[in-house]
This record gives sequence, C-alpha cells and structure tokens, in this order.
Amino acid sequence: MCCSCLDRFFNRAVLAVKSFTMPAGDLVPPSLTEQHFLLHALRSTAVRVDGRKFGQARPVRIEFSNRQGWCQVSLGHTVVVASVDATLGPPRAERPYEGQLQITTDIMPMAGVEYDAGGVAGATESREREALFDRLVERAVRHTEAIDREALCVIAGKVVWHIHLTVHLLADHGAPVDAAVLASMVALRHFRRSDVSVADGEVTVHSSDERVPVPLAYHHMPFCMSFAMFILRPETETERSLLMAQSHTASTDSQLVDMDVEKEGPKELDIPVALLDPSMLEQTLAHSSISIVMNAQREVCVLDKAGGVSLPYQVIMALLKDAAMRAKELTQLVETALAEDASKRVTSVP
Repeated sequence: MCCSCLDRFFNRAVLAVKSFTMPAGDLVPPSLTEQHFLLHALRSTAVRVDGRKFGQARPVRIEFSNRQGWCQVSLGHTVVVASVDATLGPPRAERPYEGQLQITTDIMPMAGVEYDAGGVAGATESREREALFDRLVERAVRHTEAIDREALCVIAGKVVWHIHLTVHLLADHGAPVDAAVLASMVALRHFRRSDVSVADGEVTVHSSDERVPVPLAYHHMPFCMSFAMFILRPETETERSLLMAQSHTASTDSQLVDMDVEKEGPKELDIPVALLDPSMLEQTLAHSSISIVMNAQREVCVLDKAGGVSLPYQVIMALLKDAAMRAKELTQLVETALAEDASKRVTSVP
C-alpha cells in the first residue's frame, strides 16, 4: 500500500474515532452486551455482576487524619472526603437562639466523565447532576436536624457557632449520595470545636492547650440507602423460585400489575428486585431507583424516588425494612471507627 493510501486510511480512521467520541459531560451508555449480561445474571443466578447478593453492600472504609473533623469514606470504589470547620458569628434574625450549619458540596471532574463540564451540553448536564447531589445531601444532613443547632448558641441573639461542612466527591462508582451522607455524619461526629466562656458579654475562645475541645451535640445519625430496582421476568420455574427466595421485595400476595416496564398489559409474572448500594452500571440500567434516609431508630427522614416505574406500597415497605437493618449496621460501624480513633488521641489538658 502506498503512502498516500496509508494517509487516507489514517485520516478516515481518525474521523471515525472522533465521530464516536462522547462529548464531555455525557455519561457513556452501557453496551447491549453489558445490559444483557447483567439482566441474565440477576434472573438466572440471583447474583450481581460483582458477585454480591441483592441486599449486600460494598465494603466501607473510614479513614481519619490528625485534624479532627476530617475523614475519607470509601464505599467500594466510590470515594468522598468531608471536612468540618467552625467560626463564631451573628445568628439569623429569625433564629436568634440557633447556630448555623452550612453545607458545601464539590464534585471533582476526576469523579467521572459525566461530571466533566466541557462544552455547552456537558456543562448543563454536569450542573444538573451536581445540583441533584447537593440537594440530596442537604436534605439528608441539614433538613433532618441531625445536629442540635440550639446547642451552638453562645449568646442569644448575638453570637452563635457557624458550622461549615464541605463534601468532596473524588470518585463516583455508584451510590455517591450514600457515601457523601455517611462521610458527612462521620466528620460531624469526629469534629471538636473550641471551648468558649462568656464574661460580661465578652466571648473568650480557649485553645486546645487551655481546655479540651467540645464535640457537637446531635439528635440522631441519618444514613442514606440507595436501591436500584429491576423488574425481571423469569423464563423458567427454577428462575422464578430462585428470585422469589432471594428478593425481599417479591411477594406472592401482591399483584404487581402496574410495574410493567413496557406497558403491554398486565404482567403478574414480573418480579421486583431491589439492589442495595448499586454500582454505576446497575444504577444506569435500573428500571427505577429510590433513596431512603433513615436512622437506627427506624425513623424515615427522607424518601426520594426520581422517575422510573411505579412501586406499590408492599415493595416500599420491604425496602424500608432493609434500610432499617442497613442503618443499624452503619451506626455500629461509625461508632466503632470513632472509638478506635479516639483511643489513639490525647484529649487531656495539663
């Protein structure tokens, strides 16, 4: 082949590659092979692609630094860093007896190609994903009144503590809100503010050398549990029996007619399957998704469902039971991690 032919072949290959390049900010859709493999694995073996069971979450890793109020939480390969700072300032006029909790979320471009804000379309979709992430974290942490804001008051109507929580999403491999809420609560529990004293209307801030720093008072610890919903139709009686045994959301008593994905008529043979802590592939291919914010006391703080197929109340109740069990597990995990870190620190003052 001559040089001119090679040049023409190379130029056509470059154009072909450019034509299939995803624009920045767009999520690369899974291939048909990945979709068929995932659905076949769930239907025929009741095992997820990464080897987990339906209600099994990825391993959680919590890391602390020398600075109190900083932590890194890894939920599988999803990584979130949270840090807390505190400053003194005036309260809001409508809330003179309460401090303030301000939450700032930041999604790094390296978290995933879908967060790359290059281009007009990419910037729009990236902002939408960031806004949804920020809204869910705000609802799960601040709106649930996890922190006792009245305990942040120093002088009523004059001086209160302003708590600043910053959440950085470093890597998104599924369930980023779950990791962000967990990191937020760990950072808030791990943080210690400076002790203060009031004399003649003057506030004195004491350093850690003078007085032991004070932890934040909290009401409860909410955690976010995300589920990816799949509506599966078994092809054999063996697959049906396997799914009915492994899926907590499947019920022989409920008529799941309204859960048909293709809307071709009543589909009473469809079985709903809920995958706890979904991966990126699972949450992309899911027929529906739902996020539940709950504490160890089984109090439902937030229930968010963004589109997808409708879910009957029997499925919702089954998901709430699974979320309650997961909230207890996370509570024990956080308490253990905080106790281990506290045992390594010197908190006494000479």
